[in-house]
Amino acid sequence: MRTLRTLVLSIATLAVAFSVTGCKRPSAQAIVLTKDQEQQIAASVLTAPPADLDTKLEVKFEDKLTLLGYKLEPKDKAAAGGNLTLSLFWRVDQPLPGDWKIFVHMEAPGLKRQPFDHYGVGGLYPLSQWKKGEIIKDTVTMEIPGDWPKSNTQLLIGVFDWGAWNKAQQNRRLKISNAPAGAAQAEDRLLLATIDIGGAGAPAGGAGNAQPPQQKGPEYTVGQATDKVTIDGKLDEAVWSAVRSVGAFKQPNGGAFSEALAADVKLAWDNENLYLAANVKDDDARNTHVKNDDTTWEGDVVELFLQVEGKEDYYELQWTPAGSTFDAHFTGHRAPAWEEAAKFQSNFTSKVVVDGDVNVDGADKGWVVEAAIPWKSLGFEKAPEAGAKFAANLYRIDDKGTHDFQHMAAWAPVGGDFHQLKGAGKLVLGNGTAPTRLGVAPNGRAMPMLPGAVQAIPAAPAVKP
Repeated sequence: MRTLRTLVLSIATLAVAFSVTGCKRPSAQAIVLTKDQEQQIAASVLTAPPADLDTKLEVKFEDKLTLLGYKLEPKDKAAAGGNLTLSLFWRVDQPLPGDWKIFVHMEAPGLKRQPFDHYGVGGLYPLSQWKKGEIIKDTVTMEIPGDWPKSNTQLLIGVFDWGAWNKAQQNRRLKISNAPAGAAQAEDRLLLATIDIGGAGAPAGGAGNAQPPQQKGPEYTVGQATDKVTIDGKLDEAVWSAVRSVGAFKQPNGGAFSEALAADVKLAWDNENLYLAANVKDDDARNTHVKNDDTTWEGDVVELFLQVEGKEDYYELQWTPAGSTFDAHFTGHRAPAWEEAAKFQSNFTSKVVVDGDVNVDGADKGWVVEAAIPWKSLGFEKAPEAGAKFAANLYRIDDKGTHDFQHMAAWAPVGGDFHQLKGAGKLVLGNGTAPTRLGVAPNGRAMPMLPGAVQAIPAAPAVKP
């Protein structure tokens, strides 16, 4: 336990404390903490995060702080006029001098936002005094306004420079990295969770979120390719006419996804590779991450998660309309950190063809991905046999600037954690092709392949830089 000490709070901290009581803003002075306040600070400085976190994370806020996880009470549902209690568990990676605050935005998208900005540990332990290596439990209780709309309400958090804003209205926030796919929002906000307030229905989206109603994922038989598949993005091989689509994608919470952004995905295999073909509708093809193994999920992207049945490790592969790719090998759930996992080289080949102009404002029609993933890169000495099973999921993210759940789609909705493969879909290697119509769209209608006069993106290099 810490001994009684004198804590000099910043002028801004004192201003917050005195504004509550209606006092005038004081000058900087020494504040002597009571024994109870000292004990409150000591109890908030931990040696390790608790084992019973609602969601474990490893989200970095620049090189200063890492959010290790959180607890939320209640977890899934609440009522207007009630309270939400959120405990954030931070690791201090580097000192953070200056006048910083943690913000929590309670937000019903398009309807209402309620901010809860605060200093650390109830204002007793400002971020500027946090020491490298400490693990800080920071708890904030949020009162839900009585007139809050019936909605799936998002909780978004971040860290901002209150001093810069207070002095010159400079909006300086710590930049977020290593966030779960779709959780890193615009304006350096992290979508933490979604709460059903007032009986709005199942929550959707977030860094750690409740499971959607669907508990058992779909199953798809992967047809065999008997002829050579040329990776050119044209999808004119016989196998793509023969195998069926995986079917309609839904929002991560199981809700309907916009047909205007639909993705028609097919899979095939032979003795050398697993093949993927994705035909994506998109009126504005956009992804500014043009380097491989960057945070490609922050723009338009198609993702494949794949895990051999019975194993703990799994693979994450991504393709963007800009031609950039991402491949990572995780040995456990989100372990190691994605930067380390992305050192893996799958050596897949791919080609993206765009009907339009990438990262240019204007009317686009869509884009096609064609990819060949070698079995050897997935840990097989030789091709698996027909009947082999994989836990799998497919995602299509559309970049509309906010990355909210309405612009994300999953083949097997499992909630906000895209790395959750329990309850996801299943792939089974077939011993033939399942006949179907050419280019069957998720809604069952014919979906023509993109025309030949389109912008071609060079194939991703076999060995990443």
